[in-house]
Amino acid sequence: MSKIKLPVTRYYGSKRKLVERIWNEIENLGLEFNSVLDVFGGTAIFSYYSKVKGKTVIYNDIFTFNTLIGRKLIEHTSNELTYDHAVDLLQPVADRIYLNTIQENFEGIYFTNEENAQIDIFIQNANALENENQRLSAYYLLFQSCIIKRPYNLFHRNNLSMRLNYSGGNFGNKKTWERPFEELFSRFIKELDEFTFENGQPNRAVNSSALNCNEIADLIYIDPPYFNSKGHHTTYHSKYHFLEGLANYGEIANHINPDKNNREIVINKSEEFERPARFLQELEQLILNHVNSIIVISYRNNGVPSIQEISDLLIVCKPGCQIHTIDLGMYGYALNKTNKLNNEFLIIGTNDPLVA
Repeated sequence: MSKIKLPVTRYYGSKRKLVERIWNEIENLGLEFNSVLDVFGGTAIFSYYSKVKGKTVIYNDIFTFNTLIGRKLIEHTSNELTYDHAVDLLQPVADRIYLNTIQENFEGIYFTNEENAQIDIFIQNANALENENQRLSAYYLLFQSCIIKRPYNLFHRNNLSMRLNYSGGNFGNKKTWERPFEELFSRFIKELDEFTFENGQPNRAVNSSALNCNEIADLIYIDPPYFNSKGHHTTYHSKYHFLEGLANYGEIANHINPDKNNREIVINKSEEFERPARFLQELEQLILNHVNSIIVISYRNNGVPSIQEISDLLIVCKPGCQIHTIDLGMYGYALNKTNKLNNEFLIIGTNDPLVA
């Protein structure tokens, strides 16, 4: 079978380079399942792979911007937004009154003044699109373009100066950072044309916290936030608050934290699964919410809690529990200098004993 092509996500902790090996581990156990719930959906890589495999997919994520991406890739089967139409969305429409929220509140923080103006116009034009297929495609273009134009693809620092003053070295992609939105749109339109497809199943994307997600599926995939053993942790909300703001554009002005140098937008800020001290307690509740399903937890060693602690928790509810190592090998995380010391682990639990 030819290798499955996947969207090029730039999301922190994305399993894009590991998802095939994760899926193979699940298949090698001979587990039978027709539906998948991806509880921490992110940019939908595991959900997308499950869709390619013909499963009924329920994508879930706490963030609105991720859910919009999930709806495009998982629910929708085509892309109806053309490149020319996307570029037109960067231009103001006659007689339409526009807010200047990004220009007024984020000058010199993430993007140039010109780019801020384009973002203001584009998101309001996208919100006005009546065709849902086109509207979701427009969101996809904007979110992916904003991510790729950011150093580290993140928004937890106000480091526009790093991008503008970058002069080379071991890190960075100055050419990509400076590519205009029009050029990036061409790239992402091609992605949508290639990666939106029909798999014959009633796939859905929902927007809920993990603990409040009441969806039911044969297999629950849990890829929670990772806490390294050194105690350094930046929440996913902090990493992507700007995009969550764009997905709730009309609410941005009233939800900016003026005490933060990066003017964090606190919309949908949550501490669920973002505090190491509560992680195991919350994970136990999540497992109990889906006690009748196959549970697949993806986590890394050298983290808090340990793989053994997670396994010990799962086996209380699932008599069939196995730990599988996915050697990172040549795969690594861009911001981690010690990848060779880390491995990805799958902790898989079923209601019946698993055959080793």
